[in-house]
Amino acid sequence: MKPSRAELHRKQKARLDTLREHRAGIASYRVPTDGTDSTGTSHAAHAILDEMLEEHAAEMAAWNAPVGVSNRETRALLAQLRTRWDSERMDALLGDCRNAVLRGIAGPFGLGQVLAAADKAGGNVTTVHNAKEGVYARSEDEFKREEYAGQAYKTARGTYRDASIHPDSQMIVDEYSGELLDYSQADCDHIYSVNQYHNEGGFMQDKGKKEAFGADPDNFAMTANGANRSKQQKALDQWRDSQATDGSGRNNKERYGLDDRRVKPAIGRGQRAASQHAPGLGDKAAYYGERAVATGTGQAGKMGLQQAVGLLLTEFLTASFDEVLDAYRKGLRGDTGSAGFFDALRKRLGRIVKRVAAKWQDTLAAFKDGAISGFLSNLATMLINMLVTTGKRVVRVIREGMMAILSALKLALFPPKGMTRAQAGDAALKLLATGLTTSLGIMAEEVAEKAITALFATHLPPLAPLAGPVAAVLVATMTGLSSALLVYAIERLDLFGVRRQREHGAVLAELDLAIADGDRRIDAMVDSVLDDEHLRLLGAV
Repeated sequence: MKPSRAELHRKQKARLDTLREHRAGIASYRVPTDGTDSTGTSHAAHAILDEMLEEHAAEMAAWNAPVGVSNRETRALLAQLRTRWDSERMDALLGDCRNAVLRGIAGPFGLGQVLAAADKAGGNVTTVHNAKEGVYARSEDEFKREEYAGQAYKTARGTYRDASIHPDSQMIVDEYSGELLDYSQADCDHIYSVNQYHNEGGFMQDKGKKEAFGADPDNFAMTANGANRSKQQKALDQWRDSQATDGSGRNNKERYGLDDRRVKPAIGRGQRAASQHAPGLGDKAAYYGERAVATGTGQAGKMGLQQAVGLLLTEFLTASFDEVLDAYRKGLRGDTGSAGFFDALRKRLGRIVKRVAAKWQDTLAAFKDGAISGFLSNLATMLINMLVTTGKRVVRVIREGMMAILSALKLALFPPKGMTRAQAGDAALKLLATGLTTSLGIMAEEVAEKAITALFATHLPPLAPLAGPVAAVLVATMTGLSSALLVYAIERLDLFGVRRQREHGAVLAELDLAIADGDRRIDAMVDSVLDDEHLRLLGAV
């Protein structure tokens, strides 16, 4: 156990007491009052020895005199220590700004640009909401009429058409208007549009189930071929109420003489047929689950790779920056111990490689966190797209935002060993602030890219192809600086009292160092006095 300050001073006092005892032991050698002793020592020698003892007594009195320190001096010392700590925090802020810019270039705005190139409006999983908007995640999900109008449909349509011919008049009744139609003027219409059926969940089904719905006679109705071609893939009620395309200003109900007493039952029949073939809740859960796992795995790998490579690139850029700065200050050879240019360069590159290689554990952790974030962000994007279609940049915002949220939750719920809850909350808040700033930067990147593209196209046409990368770097720089400054502002605000704790701890540490240094100096001075006194006593004896 480290000796306390009181123990150290007790030891020092014991040394001084030993010195006094040693001096008392030479009393028998003092000169008698008659001017000489048995050895013939003179009064002059006695006087010299008494003078030495008096001087030493004065020195001991000065040593043992109480030392007073005023409150003003104490406050000045504490203010000096706090100012030094603030100065160190400002230096750290400047370093954070530099690292934030490097991370911005190598992270979400660097590798993130590559990953964002594969982003799709609406995410990676087709949802019913997106399908209704005509947004599909993959070509396999897009509507293809031939999947519903195969040979089974053609056979069923012919059978239904033939069964609809009136045996006496050889005419066909229009099931929407009630008018009699010649065989050549009638078409077999899907009451419930196959396109509507597809977008409401049919895209989840295999080709056989799509063909079964397309060939279901319960969803057939004979109508005039003009009406059928005008209706196309619209829902029957929507088409009925929409304006006709003949320029007459009438709606299709008026244009084709539709009868609601026939149309409404037909709509009900088509809806019942669609509900019988539509995927159920279990089918939808299976589809979304399968697609979420398939696409989420891919996103997990990409996001994990982005975070891992981004960390290595950031460390490489930081190490390179430090080596270049060191070479500028000390010269290329500097502290490398090299005599030649190429040997010094080799050693500096070797130090960069060692710094990057030392991050392998952090790289694995970054890949793991990125993979989890990528999978969950893909899932979150799919859930959001069940309600609203997201744009490409929103997909990227969700991905980067999810990374910040997960990192913050990880810190808040499972703080590292030695980190208090307050420190974890403070760090989590800073991570969320960084994620918010990054998300805003991603949204601003599009505006910046358009502005720079217009500027280059007008004034610097040869640089027009570089507008995208230039915008990414500029926005990354501004976002990185904003993140660092926002984190510093949160630290100054000190909602969790962490800054005060750190400042208090730093001041105490400085005081402990000052006390320890003072103790070492006192020990050295006492040892010096003891050594000098021994020499003087020996000389006097």
